Order: sequence, then structure tokens, then C-alpha cells
Amino acid sequence: MHSMSTVSQELISGLIRKFAQDKTSSLMKYISDILAAVFALVFMLSCGNNDNDRLVQAMQVLEERPDSAYLLLKEVDYNLLGNDRDKADYALAHARANMYMGRSLVADTLLNRSMVYFKNACDTVSYIEAVIAQARHLRSLEKNTEAYDLIDSLLTEMPEDIRLTLNQELLGFSFADKDFRKSLKLIDRQIDLADNDAERFNFEIKKITPLISLGRSADAVALCDSLFTVANSPKEGSDEWLYLRINYAAALGERRETAAKASAILEDIIARMGNAPASKLIELYIPMVNLNMNAGNLSEAEKYLGLIEKTGIDIAQLDAVASSYLDILKITLDYEKNGALSLSRISNVAQSLRKVSKDLETKRQERDDALESAYDLSRANYELTIRHQRMWLIIILIAFVSMAGISFFWYLSGRRRNKLMEAEERIDTLEELLKSANNPATDKKQGLLKRLLLQQLGIIKTFAEAPTTQNQEALRKISNIGNSDTPIDSLVKWDDLYPVIDELYDGFHENLLFRYSGLFTEREIQIICLIRAGFSTKEISVLLQQTSNSIYVSKTAIRKKLGLQAKEDFMNVFTA
Repeated sequence: MHSMSTVSQELISGLIRKFAQDKTSSLMKYISDILAAVFALVFMLSCGNNDNDRLVQAMQVLEERPDSAYLLLKEVDYNLLGNDRDKADYALAHARANMYMGRSLVADTLLNRSMVYFKNACDTVSYIEAVIAQARHLRSLEKNTEAYDLIDSLLTEMPEDIRLTLNQELLGFSFADKDFRKSLKLIDRQIDLADNDAERFNFEIKKITPLISLGRSADAVALCDSLFTVANSPKEGSDEWLYLRINYAAALGERRETAAKASAILEDIIARMGNAPASKLIELYIPMVNLNMNAGNLSEAEKYLGLIEKTGIDIAQLDAVASSYLDILKITLDYEKNGALSLSRISNVAQSLRKVSKDLETKRQERDDALESAYDLSRANYELTIRHQRMWLIIILIAFVSMAGISFFWYLSGRRRNKLMEAEERIDTLEELLKSANNPATDKKQGLLKRLLLQQLGIIKTFAEAPTTQNQEALRKISNIGNSDTPIDSLVKWDDLYPVIDELYDGFHENLLFRYSGLFTEREIQIICLIRAGFSTKEISVLLQQTSNSIYVSKTAIRKKLGLQAKEDFMNVFTA
């Protein structure tokens, strides 16, 4: 008895130790995998937070320091920004920084996504800003018609204040494109949208340049005359008054008969601006040369040419177009005085214009290079996005596999733990069965049957001897009851046991088969016979390689077949 107990305890203890070792090593592996995934997530999130902080800082200084905002935005990784709102803000902030610094928006290829996001988010202010920026981006790609249509399509669905802003942007486009007919239409639209006389007056002034450029100088003069007489005309000497007078002089200067009057107006303005910087005065000196030549006052024209030279300003560096215009005036003045054209001067003007053309070509090439860089950047961003998505998928997969592995691990560990507990319980039951079989106080029939069963199982012989390979094999079989493919009859030979039951209990098995032929399964017959022989539920579960719950289920099935209620003793039916 002592040998059996010692061997069973050692075997179970060894199994538990091995289980614990496997459990610890597996758990450490899973924990290390999860920690690696967590560290990767933390690293990515921390990088994202730094990019978000830079974006916030850039947006805060954008209005006052667009250069600083631009540098901050260059350090931001668009693909690591936390959400779509941040990405939309980044695209718009980058474009606005370029706009404020006078840079091309050719590389701002993300603006369309930003525009769509703000529209869907019903953020009207940001949406309008994104639309204007996108229109300028299209213009940088020489898609002027698309840019105009983009803004024009919004005018009907926006409130008046926003329509005023959008229309002003279109007006700027028309002046840049020198499409002055369109400019006049847009100005009339602005006048209709203006909500006060001051705004309407300022827009009326803006008509003068398009009218002159379209050869309608008489209309421009008439407009100026009417503006000087309106009730809210600017006060004499004010900036608005000077601006109107300059435009008036430009309109008058288009015709020889009114050129002298235009020259007098402009000369008065120059006198009023005597303290202005030389670079500002040159802007008035050059048209004075033209006006005096139109008026036939060549000496006055030469005087203003002299004033221009005295300033010492290199006009070619300041404005190449103005420099060429001035050279043409000088050539014309020489022709008026001498009756001959200077070929050298004409050649110089041609060279200047050629230089301007080359500069434009250089800018065009720079634009194309910037566009190519933008495409390369877009492709790089796309590839980076794919890599980030793959990284996230890997992280998610690692997390999923880790969680699934842990869940499966705990499921297996719980199952193995339950099996070990069941094995321990079965060993204890067998030990109790052995004690009961050898106990003199046990009923002789029960004791005889128990000893017979134990002999069939090989328990008495196995545990009576010292621990051997056979001993360990018997314990292994007991521990694996209900968890192996071992046939049931390999442990109990029922063909030998049924006759013993009939002999001890007055033909119980034979009577059972006769009275209830075909009613019960073989397993149910075995359970009924063992209960008749006085075996407990635990003992029956060990002998039949079933769990105690399975034995209870079989008992319930027997009661139903006999038409008995739950918990009724069906043995009363068989022994009646």
C-alpha cells in the first residue's frame, strides 16, 4: 500500500513540475513578443506626437512668421500624423506658408485631399482657404482655366462675405492673366456684392486700368471725372485721392491732346510726394517721360530722364520690364530729336528682352523641376505610406497572434490542469477501492467483485511490487483515463465480469437483458451492473474511463427510459 501511494504521488508531482516548466517557458516567450509589439507601438506613437507638436507650433506662428512655420513643417512626417484632420491641416498650412513667402505652390500636391476633408467636415473657413490654395496650385501648373472654374463654381452656394473673398481672388487671377474683359465683369460683380459705399468706390477705381488696357481711355477719363464728383469721393491729399489722380493721369495720357493735362497732374503728385524714397519716385518719373513726349515737351522728358539717372538706382536689377520700357522711351526720344533710330540701343533692348525671356524660361524650368520633385515626393510618400501600413499590419498581426497564443496557452494549461486533477482523483479512487477490497468489514460479494476488477486492472500486482517500468506504465494508463485512444475493454474484461455478477447477484445481468431487451446501451448496462454491485459514482467513472459528470448523464438517461423522475432510485425497479 505504501509503495502504491508513493509511486502515484511521485508520478503526479513529476507531471506537475514538467507542466509548470513548460508553462513558464511558453509564458516568457509570449510576454517577450507582446513587449516587443508594445515598444514598437509606443515608439511610433511618440514619433507621431512630436510631428503633431511641430504642426501645432507651425500653425501658431504661420501668420506672423511664415518662414519659421515652413521650417517647422519640413520636419513633420505627413504619414505619421495622428489623424485625417492633422493631415488636412498640414497640407493647408504648408501651402499658406508658401503663399505668404511668395513661393510657388507647385509642390503642394496634397491640397486636394485637404480640400475634400474640410468640405466633408463642414469646416467652411478652412475649406475656402484650401480651395484658394488649390486654385493657386493649379495656376502654378499653368492650369489657369481649372483654377478659375474651381473658385467660380463655389460662388453661388456661399454667403456674400465669402463670395466677396472668392471673387477678389478671381479678380487677381484676371489681372495676372491680363484678361481685362473678365476683370471688368468681376469688378462689376464685386460692386454688386459690396455692402457699403467706400467698398464700391474702391472697386470703381479698379476699373480704370482694364479700361485703359482695352483702349477705352475715354471711358476711363469719364469714370474718373464722375468719381471726383461723388459724395464720398476721397479727401484731397489723402492716399485714396493720390491713387485716383494717378489713374486719372494714366487715362489722360493715352491721348496726345490730353497728355499735357496728365503731365501736370502727375507733376503735382510728385511735388506732394517729395519726401518719398527714390525707388518710389522712379515709378512716377518714368511715366512722366512718356507723358511729356506725348505732349511734345521733349525738354521736360529729358529732365525726368536726368532725375532717374541721379537716383543711381539700377532699374534693370529692380525691374527688368521697367528697364526695357525706359530704354524704349530713350530710343523714341532720340528719334524725336534727331530723326534717326539708334541700332545699338535697339540691340540693347532686344538683348534685355532676351534676358527677360531667358529668366522666364529659367523660372519655367525651375517650376518643372519643382513639379518633378513634387511627383517624386508624392511617390515617396505613397511608398512610405505602404511601408507604414505594412508595419501596422505586422504589429496588429503580432498582437493578434500573441493574444491568440496566450488564449490557447491558457486553454491548454487549464485543460491539462483539469486532467491532472482528474488523474489524481482517479488514483485516490483506486486506492480507496483497493482499501475497500482488502477491508474485512466489506460485504463479501462486493469485496470479491472489487478484487476481481482490480486484478483485471493489474493494480494489486503493480502496486504490490517496487516501482518498475510496469508500475509507471500502469500509472500512466490510470492518469490518461478519458484522454487516450485506449479501448474501454482493455482495462475491464466484461465478458468475464458479467458471469461473476450473475453468480453473486442471482442472475442480475441475465434478467436485465431479458426484461429490457434492446432498451439500454452497453455502457448503460455496465453502469447498472456496477451500481447493483455497490460501486460508487467515482469508482464507476474510473472503471469505465468516464468523468463523473458523464456517469450522471448516463444515469439521467436510464431514468428517462424507465419513465422515472429526476433523482428517483432506478435500482428499486431492477430489484423489485
